[in-house]
Order: sequence, then structure tokens, then C-alpha cells
Amino acid sequence: MKVVIIDENMILSSKLRSIAKNQGLESKVISFSKPNTIEKIKEFNPDYILINLESRANDVFELIKKLKESGFKIIGYCGHTNVTLARKAKEEGGQLCGNKQLNSFPL
Repeated sequence: MKVVIIDENMILSSKLRSIAKNQGLESKVISFSKPNTIEKIKEFNPDYILINLESRANDVFELIKKLKESGFKIIGYCGHTNVTLARKAKEEGGQLCGNKQLNSFPL
């Protein structure tokens, strides 16, 4: 199984990549700031996409919309106190988990 991690936070994305490796998953970290983010994701063809909802680099929800239109399964994550982002993610039809839950999130 393959997973893409979309996050600019190098520490968090490194930790997520390590968790994915420990679960036997092939993973790739992609930054929002790249102009060809969607093309890179399509090339890798992941089973799931983990996306940091708290990114300030681009419009996260616009990217989620484009990815969902392409048929990708998306799991958004953010801090547990960010209720507004969590609510919006659920309204957009994405799965959601808190940053702490990522340590044991089963894909």
C-alpha cells in the first residue's frame, strides 16, 4: 500500500514517514509549495493521501477538492483544538484525525 504525505512541517512529515515505514507502507512526502503537486501525486498513485489541514502554503481545501475529483482517498489532520478546520474537513467529505492520532492511525 502507498501513502502520500502532504506537509511542509519537516519534523511531522518525517515522523509520519517513519510510522508508514513501520507499518510496511511505501510513502512519499510532497510539499504544498511545489507547482506540480497534483502531477507528482498522480505519478506515485497512492492508496491514501495524508494532508495537513493547517498548512499556510496554499488553499488546502481547494487541493482536497481537486484530489477528490481525481478519486483519491484523503485523510486530513490538524491539532485537536482547531475545531473550525476539523468541521470544514468533515463538510468536504474527508476523513479526519488529530495530530496525536496519527501515531496509531490504521490505513
